[in-house]
Amino acid sequence: MTKDDINCNLEPEVEAQGVKDILEGLTEEEKAALADDEMPLRHFRAEKGNVKKALKQIKATIKWRDEFQVVTLRDCFRKDEAEANNDKEGGDRLTAAEFQEILRQEDATGKIYVRGYDKDGRAVVYMQPSRENTKHETNNMRHLVWNMEKAIAISTRQGYSKIAFVIDYTGFSLWNAPPLSTNKYTLDIMQRHYPERCHRFYLTNAPFWFKAFWGTVRPFVDAHTKEKIVMCTSGNKDVWMESLGGDPARLEPFLDGTHTYEFNVDEYFALPFDAAVDDDMFDDIVVKKE
Repeated sequence: MTKDDINCNLEPEVEAQGVKDILEGLTEEEKAALADDEMPLRHFRAEKGNVKKALKQIKATIKWRDEFQVVTLRDCFRKDEAEANNDKEGGDRLTAAEFQEILRQEDATGKIYVRGYDKDGRAVVYMQPSRENTKHETNNMRHLVWNMEKAIAISTRQGYSKIAFVIDYTGFSLWNAPPLSTNKYTLDIMQRHYPERCHRFYLTNAPFWFKAFWGTVRPFVDAHTKEKIVMCTSGNKDVWMESLGGDPARLEPFLDGTHTYEFNVDEYFALPFDAAVDDDMFDDIVVKKE
């Protein structure tokens, strides 16, 4: 159980039986490949208590995590993982060292990073589309998944199961807008393979033509995800700023804050996996490891 469980609409006994039924439908190999003990529960909730749908989707996610090499990708900067995966496993599977190279290239401009916490203590993933520096769709997704896994590890340390996103559209243009296939790929990963992981999406500084862009993406966003989207404007500033902690000294200028963060790719990947950027600024929020 985590602090995010208080908002669940299903009765505890219903969830317990649902999780039991899902686990009974998995092979021993599939059980061993679960991301964590709460994975069946998240899929059960995402499918609104439908065991058949939840079982089908969790099997698909387990298969995807293996094919996408999520564990090797997630742990690629760990010394023991890098040493254990210095040889190709065969086929198109990549080594930890190859994942490191991909991530350093993808994040050279700091287009995605995990920094700070929302008012409750969930990790916040910052995304700045104008900093897009590559056009390799699969590597884009690897970069996204690594940062999501990092944010999840941080939120887990904080006692939460969900993460928040801030998407800053400053400088966003048709030139650096991703193709529709990339948007669909992103939503597929978030909605199908990371259900019940996203708390809020805060969208800020959207250009005047954003409605046209959103119109192409909206049909692929499920109703549950749409409910989590917050358009940050001057009219609701008090609400979203409070949700993100309420302290301008901790927020960056694109959120009407006063803190200027200069992204450094080497420093970022040198951080402990369950540590966010500028943790020292959030000393009153960060849960210290014993």
